[in-house]
Amino acid sequence: MANLVEELMIQYAAYLAPVLAFVVTYFSIPAIIRLSLVKKLYDQPDERKKHNTRISPLGGMAIFGGMIISFVFSTAHLANPALNSVLVALFVLFITGVKDDLYPLVPYKKLLGQLIAVGVVVIQGDVRLVSFYGLFGVGELPYFVSVLLSLFFFLAIINSFNFIDGINGLSAGIGVVISLTYVLVFNYLHSELFQILALSIVGSQLAFLRFNLVNAKIFMGDSGSMILGFLVALLSISFLQINELRENFLLEKIDAMVFAFAIIIIPVVDTIRVVFIRIFILKRSPFSADRNHIHHTLLDIGLSHVQASLSLMAVNIAFVVLAFYLNDYLRATYLLISLSLLALLLSQLPFVIKSQQKRLGNYKPQN
Repeated sequence: MANLVEELMIQYAAYLAPVLAFVVTYFSIPAIIRLSLVKKLYDQPDERKKHNTRISPLGGMAIFGGMIISFVFSTAHLANPALNSVLVALFVLFITGVKDDLYPLVPYKKLLGQLIAVGVVVIQGDVRLVSFYGLFGVGELPYFVSVLLSLFFFLAIINSFNFIDGINGLSAGIGVVISLTYVLVFNYLHSELFQILALSIVGSQLAFLRFNLVNAKIFMGDSGSMILGFLVALLSISFLQINELRENFLLEKIDAMVFAFAIIIIPVVDTIRVVFIRIFILKRSPFSADRNHIHHTLLDIGLSHVQASLSLMAVNIAFVVLAFYLNDYLRATYLLISLSLLALLLSQLPFVIKSQQKRLGNYKPQN
């Protein structure tokens, strides 16, 4: 009987993972909201945050719990040499994020926590960008360069999700789009471990969206956004590593890099824009807060939080589809440049509309 139960668990692990993640996250959030009210753990409004109700910033606790319980339980039959390193990194990020949510850390301390977590998974777990596969004429990377580039990639994606977590539902919604894409990718590549990881992320994010997208009752906070960014970076690098080794690869190796870029294009392009503006135009720290994000401008031109989040999710999906189907018609380098230029042009559209509204006297931003 025990063997039969074990076999059923193995067979249906991919179906169990998102359900278990959803259930754990869904039923954890009300308890966290009540705890936050009792202990007076609220997110403080400022010039960027216009909410005027008491909202808990500890949604990352529920997301982390739902995802990690589901993933560990559903993958008990699978082995991966990097798994222990990934779990250690997740706990380091979780602790760093919760500390920042409760008592805001100065940027360098938060960055140090991120660097420790990322260092564990890159150096000990050997989860690295090992090659550019000929993109821009660059092939296999020397080990030291590979480590530095991988550290930078992880840190960039972690902080990009931290940056876009500025309106209801956006980080979680983009996380669902990216994770569902990787569910399909890893299913095609027959990589059950990472498919289950992606499904666990989807389940936890969908449960969180129930309490965050409309009339937000909780925010994911830094603990949630950093974990989500880390997992997205992990899925991206793992996709490139696994796709390279499979005979039934999804895309040619160089095309796979462009496709991976298209999957994460919304947080990447918004982060590049904002960091460029802060450093080269405003002459200040890239970690300083402002309202120069695309999502803030969508609110400024009259969209609601739900409309802005769903719009950016739809654009992300469009880029994934575009990248997948255009790879047969454009060389990878040209496709990458085309996607980048299109994304940058589209990112400026809300700012053009905002400028036009101001000129015509129709500027009525929503909170």
